[in-house]
Amino acid sequence: MIDFLKYRILSPVTSTEKYEKAIAVMESNCKKMNEILNSEAYNNFMQLKKYVESGQCKNEIDIVKNQKFKNSEEYRLEKKLKLLQKDKKVKNFLATGNDSDSFEVKEYLKLKQISETPEFKEKKSYLCDTAKHKKCKAYKTLENYMYFKKSSDIGLLPKLQKSCKQYIAEMSKWEGEFGDDFTSANLAEQWITKPASTALLHFNKSYSQSGDLQFASDGKNINLANSHLQIITLKEQADGFSWSNTHGFVPKRFSYTSGIVSTATKFAHAYGKIEAKILPPKAKGTYHAFWLGSEQMLPFINVFCISNGKIQVGAFNNSKKAVKKLSIPLKQKYYIVGIEWDSTEITWKINGKKVFSTTIFISEQMYPAFSSGVKQELSNTDLPVVFSVDWIKWYRRK
Repeated sequence: MIDFLKYRILSPVTSTEKYEKAIAVMESNCKKMNEILNSEAYNNFMQLKKYVESGQCKNEIDIVKNQKFKNSEEYRLEKKLKLLQKDKKVKNFLATGNDSDSFEVKEYLKLKQISETPEFKEKKSYLCDTAKHKKCKAYKTLENYMYFKKSSDIGLLPKLQKSCKQYIAEMSKWEGEFGDDFTSANLAEQWITKPASTALLHFNKSYSQSGDLQFASDGKNINLANSHLQIITLKEQADGFSWSNTHGFVPKRFSYTSGIVSTATKFAHAYGKIEAKILPPKAKGTYHAFWLGSEQMLPFINVFCISNGKIQVGAFNNSKKAVKKLSIPLKQKYYIVGIEWDSTEITWKINGKKVFSTTIFISEQMYPAFSSGVKQELSNTDLPVVFSVDWIKWYRRK
């Protein structure tokens, strides 16, 4: 997701609800922005904008504005006509009808006839109209431009572009590499349901790590319900194997069963932005983790692990480790947890908030995994313990 959405809240991280709502608003704004940008109305607006802002529109309006009656042929004709009306021969003609053949009378009659035509009157009325520029084509075009600019969609566009700028810039860095929203009836084929470090795959049986009280059953404790992946921890006996770095696989009878899911044999990748929306239970004595594994036991990236209500993140390679215990009050049901991982740094985020980073170097191809376990005897009132995953997304940098 994104880390530039900031909220003034008491918790070290944004509430999941507010974070998702902010993301939804951003996505809605970007969708609306793209709809506007691809609309016929916007295309028309941009053509008008180009014409208006080129200066041609203003020039054409100014030309009409500057058309004055006093500067016109019509004005000069009318002025000449008024002068002729004062001429003695014209006055005599108007009074008696005599001197009709004089040059002055003939000129007067010619000009008077022109001044009384509809064309002359219309041209004079036009030139005397102080608002004539508002009737020209260029001004009508300007009005259309302003109408579009103030319309609800195009008027909203600058705000949408401003609000989406950072979101688009962030998301444009990434493209989807892998993901699952667990809406299918069955677990997708890219997932396997047993521990799967390649070095141990020859064993071909499920097992648990030394110190765990649960047996990691091969899929029996994995469920899909309400578009969620569920890892269910039960109190029940099971015979299986425990892995010890000293003794290898040791037969053991377990008092609990739980599960693990990963893409170990189906999908692995180096670097990217990896996120999941999880609902971690708070039952004492259990742990629930989202992690990245590799072909060997190391390197290992702990994206998020909750144990007895405490959160831990970290990374391990063959020579170093970087571990952080987070003092974050678990007030939310769901959390969006993830890392951004490249060749120089690994950064952990919860609900978009950076909570830890390290420069520990890990470059191996790694696969995502979810698991649950039991470290101490559980109260029957806490059982069954359900660790739910709503979705997982893996982006790679473009």
